[in-house]
Amino acid sequence: MVPCEDEVIRRAAQGDQQAFRLLWEVHHAVVMAAALRLCHHRALAEDITQGAFLLAWRGLPRFQHGKPFRPWLMRILYRHALDEIERQGIYRHPVSLDEVGELEGQISSDVSGERNLQAWVAEREQVRQALVQLTADQRRVIALRYGADLTEVDIAQVLGLPIGTVKSRLNRTRERLRLLLADERE
Repeated sequence: MVPCEDEVIRRAAQGDQQAFRLLWEVHHAVVMAAALRLCHHRALAEDITQGAFLLAWRGLPRFQHGKPFRPWLMRILYRHALDEIERQGIYRHPVSLDEVGELEGQISSDVSGERNLQAWVAEREQVRQALVQLTADQRRVIALRYGADLTEVDIAQVLGLPIGTVKSRLNRTRERLRLLLADERE
């Protein structure tokens, strides 16, 4: 944690680039990891991270001093990431060879030979095809719940929705995915 983070935030809000650089150094790794969990593409995660920090820089004058910085920054990141993922239609693209290479490393360390690469890629492709059939709102709640591992309360805060709306969207979306994936397997 940055010593006197409130002071650093205040200086950054006044345009001090060195102060903002300190904030970037402290929070960059966490923001990048969250972006990567959401989109699964390193280059896009880097772009999303950079965009989120740029939005935070521009929004600092409106930041409520005394509040924790990281949750505020993460809300910016999640909203920006969801917009970029939707804009670029990442879920519409088939699994790439780069992803297969990354999956190979994960399978050898995570699954210990229980499943082969073909089965892993096929399953990932089925999920991708099911995601294409969801609405943007459904993809957003699923991405935040399972990609970012947020609680329903956190999702409600990020999206600015009542908790009941988030719960019902998650339940309806899970059911829709169950049906879509069951159809795929038949």
